[in-house]
Amino acid sequence: MALSGSFSKYPVSKFGLYCEWSGSQSITGNYTDVTLKVYLQFYTLSVGSRSDCKVSINGTSETYTTPAINDMSSTSWHKVLLKTKTVRVSHNSDGTKTGVALSASWRFSGTYSGVSVGTITASTTVNLDKIDRSAPTVAFSTSGVTASGFKISATSSSTADIWQYSLNGGSSWTTFSNTASTSASVTVSSLSPNTSYTVKVRARKKSNQVYGTSGSATVKTLGGAVVNSVSTVTADNATVTVSINATVYEASYSYTLAIKNGSSTYLTISGLSWTKGTATRTVTLTAAQRTTLLNAMASIKSFTGTFAVTTYSGSTQIGSTSSKTAVIQTTSANSAPTLSGFTFEDSYSTTANITGNNQLFIQGYSTLKVTPGTATAKNGASISNYTASCNGLSASSSSGAAITVGKIEKSGSVSVTLTVTDSRGYTSSVTKNVTVIAYAKPKISSVTLRRTNEIEAEMQLKFNGSISAVTVDGTQKNSVQYVRYRYKKTSAASYGSYTSILSSTTRSGTSFSFSNLELCSLDAGYSYDFHLQIQDRLYSQSSLDLYFVIPQGTPLVALRKKKVGINKPTPSQTLDVGGNISADGLILMSGYNIMGLVQASIPDDTDLNTITTPGIYFRRNTADTSLHYPSTSWGMLEVFSCSSNLVIQRYTHRDNPYTTYIRSKVNANWQAWVKKS
Repeated sequence: MALSGSFSKYPVSKFGLYCEWSGSQSITGNYTDVTLKVYLQFYTLSVGSRSDCKVSINGTSETYTTPAINDMSSTSWHKVLLKTKTVRVSHNSDGTKTGVALSASWRFSGTYSGVSVGTITASTTVNLDKIDRSAPTVAFSTSGVTASGFKISATSSSTADIWQYSLNGGSSWTTFSNTASTSASVTVSSLSPNTSYTVKVRARKKSNQVYGTSGSATVKTLGGAVVNSVSTVTADNATVTVSINATVYEASYSYTLAIKNGSSTYLTISGLSWTKGTATRTVTLTAAQRTTLLNAMASIKSFTGTFAVTTYSGSTQIGSTSSKTAVIQTTSANSAPTLSGFTFEDSYSTTANITGNNQLFIQGYSTLKVTPGTATAKNGASISNYTASCNGLSASSSSGAAITVGKIEKSGSVSVTLTVTDSRGYTSSVTKNVTVIAYAKPKISSVTLRRTNEIEAEMQLKFNGSISAVTVDGTQKNSVQYVRYRYKKTSAASYGSYTSILSSTTRSGTSFSFSNLELCSLDAGYSYDFHLQIQDRLYSQSSLDLYFVIPQGTPLVALRKKKVGINKPTPSQTLDVGGNISADGLILMSGYNIMGLVQASIPDDTDLNTITTPGIYFRRNTADTSLHYPSTSWGMLEVFSCSSNLVIQRYTHRDNPYTTYIRSKVNANWQAWVKKS
């Protein structure tokens, strides 16, 4: 038996098929994945593609195609991988698998070393390693028997990863552990009191997933009270009752009820007496017990509580505690906090000074501040948060101090809401409306800034616009405060000082306008940045800032010493044209380079991969192929390109027969040279 090996078929010397096989076993799946690699061994060989090659594993065959082989320069025997194939081989139920047939064939149909060779077939039969399929030995014991369950402790002779128990002698099974181990335990619950159960345990061996089953044992549960269900409890009702449906097996016993939240016990009530049988039992809390429960729920609206009933005979506990869960809740109607109200004001002095009334707000600029009134929590809770909100803005405080909400971006009558939240999460809100006066920063409806005749130093400025009215009790409170400008050369780092033109600005109500055709003088030989600023009574908070670029004055034709510029004020060449050149409507030149003749030789250390600029280059010395020349001959290199991503090179020998090579670069990749005779 094995999980790997090799076999071969050499019709001539070492020429033929060499095969390697290996197996990867799945103990849990009871199978082996057998992989067969087929190699062709030869010294030198030139043969075409073959489409009738075959490989077979355990009766599963595949016909495949091998590519042509042209290897005539080898100096030793070597192998070429033809095919890799994997087949899943299933084992017998006892884990054995023998007689697995492996074969491969490849057609040569030719003569090798003087011997005629047709189809080469290599084959063998192997026996795979046996897989373990034995079952574990399982045993168990029981303990901690109660009225509703008991503990099962089980062991296995081998590591098991699934553990199951049966309470009906093996008719049905319940998984109680998926932890891989040689032992496991479970406490079975929710069983009927005073009832006998036939217990079995089975475990699945991890290494092979085979189950082993124990013998059986009979276990009888005890007879303590069993809680069947509990109704929802409303803890903030004036009278709080707990309704428990429980089955009692002995009326002489006494019962204790514990109300828990997780591991925390909120309330314990002892000395309860219940009649025998299944019935709904009502427990009414005293005022002190109600307060204890509510104080424990000071930060909880509701929770899923555990109602645990323990049975006693005198001071001796009978069986184990029986419990069920139910919701214990408070209600908004009984426990929500109260809020007396709040006050508000515009806390931004600039806007309050404009309106003269801090109960009015200017849209987008006034700051809303809210001061909470008195908030009172109920039923053991405490106030935890105050949140003021307005038009999508909100701000909070945990102390009840004044809250700065922010700027109101909406105009008209806008609602402001203050919400208080208690430690349980209950809320109470008060809403008031505030008056917000519509406002927008100064606007320009039209503006013109230009050089006289587009080329002179003299500047012309015209504009008109408006500001927002801020009307209080019929009086318009807003006005234009600043109209000014400043400028700098475009190349300069900073602006000069402002020049005010407020006195020359015509103002009527909320409208304003300005016109000056001789505003200032800016050297026509330079470009300038121009800043126009207009402010109303909100000053820099709502400043209108307009920025312009004034180009240098550009004459149509510029005559300079030995130079002429067309649309170029400072020509750099004998003829310098800004734009396309055309004749009879046909554009003759438009930003294209003219490929020129390079008069210098290509330096000895220059790699042809770096020459991408269009032109004609010469190599007047022996070329170096490591620098990507196509040959070592002298010659001429022509480079053509329409972009950095597409370059074509053509290299021509200087001497007869003038052999030519061509290659290209697409994106970043150079192609191989192609010889053209």
